[in-house]
Amino acid sequence: MELLIYCRQTSPRLEYICRFIFKDILRMPYRISSSYTEASDYKGPILSYDKQPIPGSISICPSSLLFDKAITSFPLEIGEWHGMPAFPITSSNHKSDIPFDLLAGAFYLVTRYEEYLPHKPDKHGRFRFTNSIAYKNGFLEIPIIDIWAHQLAAAIKEKFGNSHSKHRSFTSQVTFDLDSAFAFKGKSIVRNVLGFAKSALSLEFSNAKMRLMVLTNKAKDPFDIYDELFGILPAGKATKWFIHVGSWGKYDKQVNTRSASFLNVINKLSSRYSIGIHPSYKTYLSDEYFRSELTKLVDILGQAVSASRFHYLRQSIPYSYYSLIRAGITQEYSMGYADKPGFRAGTCTPYPFFDLFENTSKNLKIFPFAIMDKSLLNIVRYDPNQALELVNRLVQVVKNVNGNFVSVWHIDYLARNHSDFSLMEILEKTIEMCRNEGKA
Repeated sequence: MELLIYCRQTSPRLEYICRFIFKDILRMPYRISSSYTEASDYKGPILSYDKQPIPGSISICPSSLLFDKAITSFPLEIGEWHGMPAFPITSSNHKSDIPFDLLAGAFYLVTRYEEYLPHKPDKHGRFRFTNSIAYKNGFLEIPIIDIWAHQLAAAIKEKFGNSHSKHRSFTSQVTFDLDSAFAFKGKSIVRNVLGFAKSALSLEFSNAKMRLMVLTNKAKDPFDIYDELFGILPAGKATKWFIHVGSWGKYDKQVNTRSASFLNVINKLSSRYSIGIHPSYKTYLSDEYFRSELTKLVDILGQAVSASRFHYLRQSIPYSYYSLIRAGITQEYSMGYADKPGFRAGTCTPYPFFDLFENTSKNLKIFPFAIMDKSLLNIVRYDPNQALELVNRLVQVVKNVNGNFVSVWHIDYLARNHSDFSLMEILEKTIEMCRNEGKA
């Protein structure tokens, strides 16, 4: 029997977050009703989202967030529920079974409400993890929405018996940003000459020698680790590559996309894995640049592209999403922090983008990632075991809620040689952790 959610006042925000929690996370049949009479006569499980709950229901006292239409600073008192941070705490004048507005808290996180509010971005125009409520309150490294949802499902089951929810399975994706396909191959004469000069001025003679050997076909390019990766990466959609095809610039270092070496690599990747676009640094607020690069990548691949992840994770929510939607992109993979592991949107479940300006969901699914190799580098240099423990902890919290674990990697980081550790080993162990089925 389906769960009846009673609320005298409905709204697009309420409908959106109920669909995300009960359909996407819990796979639980439900419907929303604003009729007190219908809810009072209902014989199945009931969740009251109202200041006057239905007798015998599980009750949550609502705050105003899901019924507002404007975007305003919202009081967010942090409390605790089943040992987990919980917000916003509702008035003590209303006794509820759930002591906080779980639906509003989930909506605040998953819509990235705080990123619409005034904040000081970093030098790349990005939202800083230090500004987030999750980091400030110590729950960035847990998918708090998924945990709340499962605790709510347990409360419903305890009160009403079998909820008829369908358990989802743990899934994972290994994703790559191909910022520069090669260290030396495929670059123009000018770039290679400048590279030689830079190495000479910096007294990096071994680097200059390696460049010369690669360009004269006497050595393999340092970034050419593709065959090694092909041997360990999951096949098909479980691995996704985001390809940068933008013009050269201060933050864009891709090789010549018309070179035979680049086209050969792209052909190998596209024949094995799913491909998305990695829009260049300047595209994050430009329809023109994004469409130009998307057209270029589609022409190279000879196939449509539906997924994207911004270079440098440079995005401004919601403005950066508009170009993607207008160009037909339906999957977005930038939701995370480059320099801090965790769950930026509070979840490990893909979710549809909800535009707070228009108060409606859009045809763009956001796939949050939990960790990027860049955030592992300093930890690995200090203690590789500590890095593995971090990855394992993140994988396990996602497994505990049967979520989707997404990791982000780069060819240049993986190819670097270090005497005391190998990031490639971390990648292999991450894949192995995700391959092992079941919870911790």
